[in-house]
Amino acid sequence: MAISFYEKGELTSGFHGWRVVATIRGKRYQKYFSLKRPNNRITQELWYQYQETRAKYYEARYMARSTALQYLDFIGKDHPSTLPCRGVGFQGITLGIGSGKSAAQETCYFSVNKRGAANKFYIDERASLSQAWEHAVKHWGEVFNIRPKDIAKKLEQVPSPDQFKSLRKQLNNHEGCDYQASVLHHVYAEQRSQLEKHKAKATTRGTLNEDDLLAMYANLERQVSEFRN
Repeated sequence: MAISFYEKGELTSGFHGWRVVATIRGKRYQKYFSLKRPNNRITQELWYQYQETRAKYYEARYMARSTALQYLDFIGKDHPSTLPCRGVGFQGITLGIGSGKSAAQETCYFSVNKRGAANKFYIDERASLSQAWEHAVKHWGEVFNIRPKDIAKKLEQVPSPDQFKSLRKQLNNHEGCDYQASVLHHVYAEQRSQLEKHKAKATTRGTLNEDDLLAMYANLERQVSEFRN
């Protein structure tokens, strides 16, 4: 975004006045505001003020449009530099696998990538996939000044466990890593729990309706199965 003023005689074209230039999503926009009066009934001072005001208006308009589109791009698509299998459909959060200050063992996590202050939200025995996502998105919304309604939408878009499965495959097959399948254990915990509940409900023919009772039944069934084996 730039606004330039050219004195009379400065350009070979003869133009003198303001030029406003903007590049938005790779497309170049520019407008000229000449100090050449349309007629002599308008004073030079008045015409100068008028054209200067118009130039500043268009500069502000371009800046507002650019800022709005940058925001929409930020919340609507991955950054062009996002590495394979890391994206979540918008910028500022990526998937990861590894260890760190909050996780001694290798595990999956969401990284909120604020420049100079990245923060990881691990998926482990303390935080499920959906819980880690909730913490990550709320932090993302805070550090990037995201609108509440957009934060609410992102909270509902919990990544699938299979996305971490694809990331592990990418890291092992193409990036020289050797992550064991166990790194995905906690990522699939909620999915396993739901399957166990559905199985328990089917086994009891729907006589148990409360989630806590279903979970208890599923847990007992698993323990009995382990004991028999």
